[in-house]
Amino acid sequence: MFDAKKFITDSIYGERLLISKQADKTELEDNIRVARILLSCFVDMNIRINEHLLVFGHKNPEYTINERLADRKGVESERGVKSAFRKAKDQGCQVVVLDFDMHMSEKAIQTRKIASGIYGRHEDFASGIVSECYVVHNGIAVVVKPDVFASPDKDTIKHLIEELLEKLRT
Repeated sequence: MFDAKKFITDSIYGERLLISKQADKTELEDNIRVARILLSCFVDMNIRINEHLLVFGHKNPEYTINERLADRKGVESERGVKSAFRKAKDQGCQVVVLDFDMHMSEKAIQTRKIASGIYGRHEDFASGIVSECYVVHNGIAVVVKPDVFASPDKDTIKHLIEELLEKLRT
């Protein structure tokens, strides 16, 4: 049940970004930062930053993106993709947001390793458990959807990640 009175409208994106008054304050700055990046890259997107409850057994996904639960994972290296997916799935999320800016904003990311990590999660996409994965780096985002797995190899995903890097150069 969505109650608009429990949310604050973002000063930049208005009603496209709603922030729960009960959001996790320890992660709020990073959650807003990444939400704004996503909204700047995807004009048809809406995001809610969810409330954070301290209740035993309650999972706390940070976002609801286009009405699907999502979690932002501050990935510390390209090798953290598998763990990020596992944790997001454990929280009941259909959308995984890989935030490479949190720990790697100054480093060049290795697209082959990221592509390999995401490609290794193809069963998550095929089963419908995960419907989208957003990769965020240096203030830009790209999305990986199940249709990229129609390709017999990782190159399609690698090209998406390289597209992100190309956007950074221009």
